[in-house]
Amino acid sequence: MGAPTWAWVSRRAEVRAIEMAQDHLDKIIEVAEASLDLFRKFASGSVEETREAYARVHQAEKEADDIKRTMFRELSRGFIHPIDREELVRLLLTSDDIAAYLKAASRRATLIDPGEIADDVRNHVVNIVEKVSESTRLLKEAIEALVSNADRALELADDIERLEEEVDEIRIEALAEVLRICDETRVSACIIAKEIVDSVENSEDKCEDAADVVRSIAALS
Repeated sequence: MGAPTWAWVSRRAEVRAIEMAQDHLDKIIEVAEASLDLFRKFASGSVEETREAYARVHQAEKEADDIKRTMFRELSRGFIHPIDREELVRLLLTSDDIAAYLKAASRRATLIDPGEIADDVRNHVVNIVEKVSESTRLLKEAIEALVSNADRALELADDIERLEEEVDEIRIEALAEVLRICDETRVSACIIAKEIVDSVENSEDKCEDAADVVRSIAALS
């Protein structure tokens, strides 16, 4: 009787942890959407609107951190098998990195007049963040599928990987433009442009890393 009861408690705890991971992803999605709004304003050349948009990015990322801390407390209670707990912690931390990189990119965008960065670079950044936003939504759907349909979770993970490959190509084009403008603009603008491109690309890399964790959890299911 004891073993089945413990298995039921453990399974219930895992489902609860996955539900909290979904709540965390809701906030990551919000960060991505807020960042996309910010970079669209950045692409339009509006200094003031870009800075105003940052407040929403900052608040959503802060709320994601609050959920992360709550989830860590839940996971520390020990009702989940150590292997499963390790994978859920990896998922939590990797997902959190998506928001962290987006926040960093958004913060850098507030440090400069968008007009100092070439239109093509700004448009490439918007394109990347659109794909990051799409990846975060797919990631949430994949996490939801872990509870009932592991095969679907794997398919969604593959979709995220394809988006990451697309972002790699866009990044190369964006960096080629950055290198070109480095000969024509202030050093500070060149540095910030490259850091923005790198940060948004890193956020998509983290989406793929999180998708790999989903694959690992699905394999354990």
